[in-house]
Parts: sequence; structure tokens; C-alpha cells
Amino acid sequence: MEFLQLSVPFSLENTIECGQFFQWTQVQHGYLIKSVDKIFSISQTDKTLHYEVISGQVTPDFLNYFFRLDDPLDEIFSKWSDDNFLQEAYQQYRGLRIIRQDPWECLVSFVCSMASNIPRITGNIATLSRQFGKSVFVNGDQHFLLPSPGQFQKASLDDLYDAGIGFRAKYLHRIAPIVSNGLSLEQLRLRSYEEAKASLLSFYGIGDKVADCILLFSLDHLSAFPTDTWILKILRQRYFVNSVKSPTKLASLARERFGDYAGYAQQYLFHYARNGGIIEE
Repeated sequence: MEFLQLSVPFSLENTIECGQFFQWTQVQHGYLIKSVDKIFSISQTDKTLHYEVISGQVTPDFLNYFFRLDDPLDEIFSKWSDDNFLQEAYQQYRGLRIIRQDPWECLVSFVCSMASNIPRITGNIATLSRQFGKSVFVNGDQHFLLPSPGQFQKASLDDLYDAGIGFRAKYLHRIAPIVSNGLSLEQLRLRSYEEAKASLLSFYGIGDKVADCILLFSLDHLSAFPTDTWILKILRQRYFVNSVKSPTKLASLARERFGDYAGYAQQYLFHYARNGGIIEE
């Protein structure tokens, strides 16, 4: 067991369980996390992270990168000090951080998220990993990693349908060869938000919400503002009452309102709403 002392606000529970990341399972006292070739268990006691490496290279530098421990949360939320609703969400869930996921794994996760829910998304990812991904044996236990684009490319469309992911199969079947044959998702970090989003929207099946999730949760575009049902309710009830109905326009107005760190506002509002912080249905 290894340790990382925290000098910044961080809530492992809220960060893992807020609906932005799906490659985790709950284990005694914490979580089992998978990311590319890395598998590790992790738990938190006050200002200490306790982690055990199962596979791959997991270091304090990686954990700082993965959990974005350098993001200045208090400074970010001080920009919205006059927003009582958002400040209430921040005080309740302070320490929730955006996870910096692998772009391909994030894309697969949020394609699987279409018209779905968190338990089903998690189950779909586990099935795809088991049927098409690499297996790793550690101390007699078998673990499965999410398939790479090349591994997905080897699966037929019927294979993907048989994996139980429904209509999402045809999207992954079309997208995987494009990424496998040289399109670099990592390069989208270096483009403007608008350019990066346009590139993602060119993929078959990817719309505004999924594109914004990929940009926010894996590509460092912290101004992205994904809009799901919970967020649309909050925007219409709390911020743009009776003014705008279009989800696309609401997302644009929210990005203007919250600025460079709009994605953090979005994730706190989303988590707050899912846990009872919205008063109307």
C-alpha cells in the first residue's frame, strides 16, 4: 500500500461517483480503478490517499494528473461568489474534481452513455472489456482492460451488437477504424474548443452532449458544458427562466456565463441536482 498526502481539497467519493467516469467498481474501503493499462485500488482517509498498484505504472505524478489535483478549486469557485445556488453545491461537494481520462476510453464511455444510465453504462463497458479487451492476471485474479481502437476494429458489427450495447454498436464500429488508422484524439487538446468540438461532431453518432463530455473529461477543455436532463432543468429553473428552450442555446449561454471553467460549474450542478438539489420536476 502506498500513500499520497493531499494539500488541496479533494473528495475521492464525489469525484468517482459523480457520473463523469465509469471504469470503477466499489471495493472494501474504496474503489478499483482502470485506466488504459493501469489498474489500482484507492481509498481516502481525511487528507491521505491510500493506493495499491495492481497493474501498470501508478505514481503520485499520475494521480495528480488523473485527478487534476493542481486545479485551484477555491479560486475557480470564487469567480462565482454571487451565485448562491452554485456556492451551495460547492460547499456540499467541495473537493469534487474533473477526472482527466484517456480520450479514447472517454469517447467509448460516453457513446455507451447515450440514452442510458450509470449502472447500464458501467455494465456495457465491463462487457466490452471482457469480450474484446486484453486480460491481465495478477495474483490469480483476472482483470479486463477496455479495448483499444485496434481491438475494437477487429470486432464485427454483429459482435458488438451481441455484446448488448444496442444502437451504440454501429457508432463504435464506424469510429474505431478512424482512430485506429491514425486520427489523434490527443491533438484535440491543442485546438480551440470550437475546432475540437467540430472534429468530434464529424464522427458518426456523436452529438453536442457527448462531444462536450469528451472535451471536458479527457481533453482539458474546461469551458465545455455538457447538457443532460438534470442540467437543462437547472438552467431553465435557476439561470435562464422562461427565456430559452433550445439545449444548444442553453449550453452556449451557460458557457458565456461561467467562462473558462464552465465545466466545473456544470459538474457540481449536475451532482447537486442528482442528489436532490433541484426543487421541481
